[in-house]
Amino acid sequence: MMTAESMVTRGAHYTALLETIDHRGATKLHATEREQLLEAADALLFGEPDSERTVRWAEVLIADLQTNERWSVETCDQLRKHLHGCAAPTGAS
Repeated sequence: MMTAESMVTRGAHYTALLETIDHRGATKLHATEREQLLEAADALLFGEPDSERTVRWAEVLIADLQTNERWSVETCDQLRKHLHGCAAPTGAS
């Protein structure tokens, strides 16, 4: 069962993801990349059925940002943490 506390936590991760993207993204992230990350976060937050595929694409994007040294390892780790923090806890509906 989804609790108010878990929704608040997930919402906080979503907000932190947006802040990370907006803080770093203005100069180092293309609009389509920003949309891809937000689409994955939305899919997790709202429990969309295709979230697994969308999150895989976001993971590839984050890995590319790190590999190509467009974003630091630390920032990419923050993105991953906040992206996955948008998901419902295992076993929750």
